[in-house]
Amino acid sequence: MTDTASKPFVELRDLRLRPLPAIIGIVATPILMQVVLIAGREPARWLWKQGPEDWAQRPWIFVTLAILFQAITGLIAIGAVKLILPKLDAHLRWPKGKPLIGLALLVGVVMGLVMLVADYWPQFLSGTPIKDYPVDPIDSSGWLFAMGITGVAEETIFRGLIVGMLVLLIPGRLRIGALDLPVAAYVASLLFGLAHYDSFLHNPLHLAIAQQIYAFAWGLAYVWLMEKSDSLLAPMIAHGVGDMVEVGAVMALAATFTG
Repeated sequence: MTDTASKPFVELRDLRLRPLPAIIGIVATPILMQVVLIAGREPARWLWKQGPEDWAQRPWIFVTLAILFQAITGLIAIGAVKLILPKLDAHLRWPKGKPLIGLALLVGVVMGLVMLVADYWPQFLSGTPIKDYPVDPIDSSGWLFAMGITGVAEETIFRGLIVGMLVLLIPGRLRIGALDLPVAAYVASLLFGLAHYDSFLHNPLHLAIAQQIYAFAWGLAYVWLMEKSDSLLAPMIAHGVGDMVEVGAVMALAATFTG
């Protein structure tokens, strides 16, 4: 009988660091991440600016286009990397067992509520109206749709591509309490947070720090869902639902103040 109480709280297992692959993993994957994100975002920006005049007042169109383009560039990058690392597993498949859709929905709702509090607690405390998103039917629906599909792009890139690469380049697992994940998950979650670095340039410090913290935590949760379901479907759902819940709640609060 195994004595679980004797297990250390933190345990690093099966770590087989080889200098060159580790360096590639630490240096190349952040570069690849930015290349893939920019390669999807900039064509979307160009297309958005070429659209009808009223598109300029609807940034959700740009966000939607960027998500769709980034999903495509992510898939292209996965195909290209598999030529070099044929064992890369991007988990781009339907779950072989339970899809964990119900759990993904629950995780997404919790994530959305946590982000809502983390991002807007100063406004809640001061009673300041929140007007970050429109409340008219067309634009609010557009924003909710854009948020709902966010996971299609970001999970393809961060979990499918980046975690898939790092699992091969930096093999090993790290258990912290009951959370047992690949070392790659922690590295990729740090990169996921750093991908939101521009928050420090445009937002209050408390908001930028909060985004770094919960982006790291959510990154781990998404890998956990991916491993449990053996697919990107559950993390995609959780990611999209989380973003939709936060933005939808902001819209509901704005509509309440407006009314």
